Amino acid sequence: MVFQSYALYPHMSVFENMAFALSLRRLPKATINDKVRRAADTLGIAQLLDKRPRQLSGGQRQRVALGRAIVRDPQCFLFDEPLSNLDAKLRVEMRAEIKRLHLELGCTTVYVTHDQEEAITLGDRVVVMKDGVIHQCAGPLEIYHRPANRFVAGFLGTPPMNFFTGRLVEESGRLLFDEGTAKLPVPAWALPALRARPAGSPDLVMGVRPEALVFARPGDSGTAATVILPMKLWLVQPLGAKMDVYLSTAQHERIVAHVDARPGLGVGTTLPVALDMDRAHFFEPGEAGRALASRDVPPA
Repeated sequence: MVFQSYALYPHMSVFENMAFALSLRRLPKATINDKVRRAADTLGIAQLLDKRPRQLSGGQRQRVALGRAIVRDPQCFLFDEPLSNLDAKLRVEMRAEIKRLHLELGCTTVYVTHDQEEAITLGDRVVVMKDGVIHQCAGPLEIYHRPANRFVAGFLGTPPMNFFTGRLVEESGRLLFDEGTAKLPVPAWALPALRARPAGSPDLVMGVRPEALVFARPGDSGTAATVILPMKLWLVQPLGAKMDVYLSTAQHERIVAHVDARPGLGVGTTLPVALDMDRAHFFEPGEAGRALASRDVPPA
């Protein structure tokens, strides 16, 4: 098991920490030495074997904790938020290291984390839990693109999914989602699921990922699958080639679009934003409302 706090013995050297469990098994010294040095070579800490934990950086201590688990040749690794004490840059580096080790060692790994980005990048299967209840268990792309409920949809993704509360209305034979400031046509693929809802259940939540929102060109009126909504800009977060843009409508105060970087955006201005309805998700009302229809699937 690899702990969040490393749990290294401060009075022992790196070698002694890694060898401790093997010594308790009374393995031959030559075997212990071989196992520790092979693990240290794999983790790139062979030069640190004579040092004490207080002489190491956070990333080095985490490598020692990993090595202590590796030398035992376990059938399963248990990771309890092992990267939460590291800074952002080192956390990304160690995440890649753990992924590499997992592929190299081929050992089953159970990894507990509150960081949904870690879960998506590291996991072959992701279990999303809340209050001891499993909400969904699936592959990372399946969970991201076809969340089982609103809680899962909002938990995974950076920035998280945008939610629009509204009602279903029917006009001239067309089913529309009334967001409060605009009525959005429900795409054909979602009609069977939404029309199958019990009579008298018009309330609905529509979810849209930030990457499904883009700035429209002036005068663009949209397409059959794209709706143009005027939104007020109130915050821009530059991210290099991309940026997160925070917008609002009269009914929804916090909408995030993840778009290509674009200079000269004025805070407080109203911009036309194109919403791709083919990438929308529909949920029952409530914090954990059940998913009713999704089409946003990963590419083949």
